[in-house]
Amino acid sequence: MPRYVRLAIIAVVGFLPAGGVLVGAAAGSASVGVVAAGAILAAALAVGWPDLAGVPAPGTAVLVLAGTAAVAVSLAALTSVSDSAVLIAIALGFPAAVGRELGRRAPRPGLVWSLAATACGVMALAATALWVTAARIDRFLDLALAAGCGVAASALALAASAALKSRWRFEIGAAAGFALACGGGALLSLSQATPWWASASVAAAASVAPAAVWLVGGSGAAFSGPVRWRDAALAAIPAAVAAVPVWAAQLMR
Repeated sequence: MPRYVRLAIIAVVGFLPAGGVLVGAAAGSASVGVVAAGAILAAALAVGWPDLAGVPAPGTAVLVLAGTAAVAVSLAALTSVSDSAVLIAIALGFPAAVGRELGRRAPRPGLVWSLAATACGVMALAATALWVTAARIDRFLDLALAAGCGVAASALALAASAALKSRWRFEIGAAAGFALACGGGALLSLSQATPWWASASVAAAASVAPAAVWLVGGSGAAFSGPVRWRDAALAAIPAAVAAVPVWAAQLMR
């Protein structure tokens, strides 16, 4: 698959949380759409992460990640459940990862990498649960739209940089995406209730995720070869990580 197509996919997936907010708002409850978007992101990460990270025996790793994601997103969707319960559910994914390794046949090749990669997958899934918990905060719609714009602006700029012949095309694309995200977030605040600096900051922070994905894997095997399940995780990572600045913005209020 061409690089610009995969970056376009990342841009589209980046709008999942913001689109989920709009769908939920139309249905009368923002959490409805957010839960659906969070579940899609979690499923993409659970299925694609083991292949992306090169985890040995990826089938059982998918079961561990999918089970952790299902419990965490389900608990996050319940308004009667505190955020600490969601964090506990995520934490249970780590002993589950250890149990998976114990269930493998000796000599368990790649033990350290397998355990570390699965644990990192659990941490990535925690970000998807943050989307659902963040839906309860004030002005979530504005911040989610800013984050979606940040992911999309960065991805589109990085995709355009693929056509450049310059040695610094990846860095140029990352910088352009960051600048576009800041400007887009600030402009979005003109029609919303969120201060311009808050929207710009959230959009800028969200744009870092796709920029990092491009800089790390843009010139490597992650963007070459046939379409595989890892592409689902590659597209979901930026949208999932974009939840962090949205959630952090509430803590700064």
